[in-house]
Amino acid sequence: MGFPGAERTMKVESGKTEDRILRPQSRPWLETAAKWRLLSLLFQLPTRESRRELNRLADGSPGEWGAVAKEWIRIPLKGAEAEFHRLFGPGGIPATESAYDPNALAGRGPLLADIAGFHEAFAYRPKAPAAAVPDHLAAEADFLSYLAFKVAFAMEGESGEEARVTADAYELFLEQHLRTWLPAFQERIERLGLAPWLRVLRALGDAASKPGALAATWASDAPKPRSEVRVPRV
Repeated sequence: MGFPGAERTMKVESGKTEDRILRPQSRPWLETAAKWRLLSLLFQLPTRESRRELNRLADGSPGEWGAVAKEWIRIPLKGAEAEFHRLFGPGGIPATESAYDPNALAGRGPLLADIAGFHEAFAYRPKAPAAAVPDHLAAEADFLSYLAFKVAFAMEGESGEEARVTADAYELFLEQHLRTWLPAFQERIERLGLAPWLRVLRALGDAASKPGALAATWASDAPKPRSEVRVPRV
């Protein structure tokens, strides 16, 4: 099953609201974008607005993704807010890359500068950031969603070079950031047996530890990464 909500997003963002058939190579990337966005929303403090979006994505999500999202949405909002603060607030499990990076003990500057370089290179400037800091899981997942959407959009517009460059950056960001700390974060979730976050992290499989696994699973028709991608540093 695909993500029909994601296909609608493509049409709205492109300014084309007529019915259309997506290119076979762009559809996996668009579904990937929807999945990362769903993951981002699950690790954000719940609000009425975020729950409405999560519900739309859950309606078309396959298997465990939709089940986890629906389960989270069914919890009354105030109770969900309290549970989120208890688990991921001060004193809870840190959901930021810098918390698991030994090099960040001396300061988060280089890490945040690297992430900012990716954001600047691809004009990622969300009006409502997914988290207060850019190395939060919700923020990194949202950026990956943005990149995956840009790949799909470029493919739909037959911009092959733009699609390749963006796909390379997607894989590079995974390799240099999310894959470096997601296993340690998941281990802490595992130890406490927290649901629904444990189930959605398990649904990612071993994508965080094996290069290319996520792209192979979610976007098998996507362009292959090149050996090097350069992004500006700020």
